[in-house]
Amino acid sequence: MRSIPLFAVPLLLCACGGPEVAQDTPATTQGEQPLTTLTATINYCTMQGFGRPTFTCEGVITGGTPPYTFFNWTGVSNATILTIMPMGSAMSRANGRCTAGLQAHVQYVVMDSAGDTATADLFFPCTV
Repeated sequence: MRSIPLFAVPLLLCACGGPEVAQDTPATTQGEQPLTTLTATINYCTMQGFGRPTFTCEGVITGGTPPYTFFNWTGVSNATILTIMPMGSAMSRANGRCTAGLQAHVQYVVMDSAGDTATADLFFPCTV
């Protein structure tokens, strides 16, 4: 049997392309790809009021790439947002005031960690 001199091994490996190196494909880390489309939903706006109409609205965030980095409530017409309260990682509430007898319009805007945004609008009658 014939042996290969030790100094020839590196040359032989170079000539043959070297040893095969496994190419590991990195696994997608959780949170990189959204499972579903980011969605903002206003579940309800309920009226309260004792002489002056006030309301409470609840918004929910689903899909997208958690964690959710931003949410905001806006009174678009006949609605003034007074307080915004986070209610967990994917829900918030807003309290506000409106003028009785007119339709109110609120908007809920959310953003996920990938920078995607979603908007929900709700119109409701402002009553006492």
